[in-house]
Amino acid sequence: MRGAHALAACLCLALAVLPACGASGDGPGDHGSTVTVLYNSDERLFGPYMSMESWFLMFLPLAGHDESGNVVGRLARSWEYSPDARDWTFYLRSDVLWHDGEPVTAHDVKFSVELTGHPDVQFDDSWRDLDSIRVHDDTTLTMHYARPRDATGQNLWMVYWPRHLLEGLDPAEFYNWDFWTQPVGNGPYRYVRHVPQTMVELEANPDFYAGQPAIERVVVKFGGELGLPELLSGNVDILTWVNEADLPKLSDDPRFEVYHHMWPNVPWLLAILWNHTHPALGDARVRRALTHAIDRPEMLQLLNLPADLQIADVLFTGRQYRGGVLPQPLVYDTARAMSLLEQAGWIQPAGRQIRERDGQPLRFTAVLIAGGAQEQAAVYVQAVLRRIGVDMQIQALDFSVFMQRSQTGEFDAAFVPLFNYVDGHISTLTSEREGSIWVGGVPGYRNEEVVRLLASVKETADPAEIDSIYREIAPRFLEDLPITLLFPTVETAVVRKNIRGLQSPFRANPVQFMEHLWLEDLP
Repeated sequence: MRGAHALAACLCLALAVLPACGASGDGPGDHGSTVTVLYNSDERLFGPYMSMESWFLMFLPLAGHDESGNVVGRLARSWEYSPDARDWTFYLRSDVLWHDGEPVTAHDVKFSVELTGHPDVQFDDSWRDLDSIRVHDDTTLTMHYARPRDATGQNLWMVYWPRHLLEGLDPAEFYNWDFWTQPVGNGPYRYVRHVPQTMVELEANPDFYAGQPAIERVVVKFGGELGLPELLSGNVDILTWVNEADLPKLSDDPRFEVYHHMWPNVPWLLAILWNHTHPALGDARVRRALTHAIDRPEMLQLLNLPADLQIADVLFTGRQYRGGVLPQPLVYDTARAMSLLEQAGWIQPAGRQIRERDGQPLRFTAVLIAGGAQEQAAVYVQAVLRRIGVDMQIQALDFSVFMQRSQTGEFDAAFVPLFNYVDGHISTLTSEREGSIWVGGVPGYRNEEVVRLLASVKETADPAEIDSIYREIAPRFLEDLPITLLFPTVETAVVRKNIRGLQSPFRANPVQFMEHLWLEDLP
């Protein structure tokens, strides 16, 4: 899935050969402005390789999110669906052009979706459960699904490509097409040129259906490790990746603004999976004690994450998160944690640091991805668990090894980015693989009622009904507490203060929302 591509993608080459943004500060609507972005990618950033936000500079999805996280039309001006939510009809805008002047039609959408599911391609899961696509005319098409589906949610991240330029190319060479490095899109910016391993230059699309963007020129420089020096020296204006340890000094620097971006349906949560076959971790009292021992608000502060991130101990939907209706999480309470451990038979003998039961220490090993964001969180959890007499060892693994261990359940505990959607929940709580979800199940856990309820989510596309099912799951999940949810993951961007139009948390990604930004004079 795309999340796995994003975790695996890392290219750290950057050359300071381009002029930086004119930080002089043009006002809104001034079409002479330029912004330079440092991006952890290479010139293939518009192809099926890297993280998806760069695609939205050049390509349109059928639907997108507004600043409040609500779904709004993009390439599609409207849509409707059948009572069983299996047939979705999209009505496209008639004023969207490819950057070569050709009109965008429903045939392009059909071609692109079918291409992703081609046996030689199988790029992502956008084609999964899709039985057929019927084009009625140039601006109307119907997608028929094998089961109820929220087709707008599915198509928030799928962009579409020009059939007239690509239909003659060999799908077996899909990932190597020259088109990905010299693309013709239909979005707010169009390709100008690129220098391999160095940069891509884009210009505002004067024919964009929503109007020409205020920032006329975007230079995307490639790099990673040199991000902070490049930003501080003025060579770039936007940093799309930043080490959390650098955030305090950047937040205090009057030249910059720090934004935290979250996907509106909160697709990733940092979680601890507990192996229920472990002598200690198979006891719900122990898992509850470990959760009580973690001061999650303090963790957010130490990791320089937003203090208003909602903490939860139950699975939830994006609507529930945005509506602020999640049940109150377990509070930080070391006394309660120690009492639960003693109830479970784990006592701390005089003079001993680690609790024991029947002569065996309360010790386990937690695995995580080496160098990932999980590592800092794990070090914190290790320290707080030691306070209640629990010894958690940390084992950092290469990505491929972690993938194998997480999928096969070869761990005592695992710090994982949990896909917070029904497919990820089913994969994690039932050990049943769903599509390309790469985090495996919780070893030794099975609750048939939770399994049944999660399966019922797959039979409806009604958001209110899905919320209701998750409310039924919540008390069962809370009683079992098979995993500990730490916090929703966020992406951090640092931008020069004269770049305006961003807003945390749902319009805080400057690459994804570049068309809404402008430069203004500062006092």
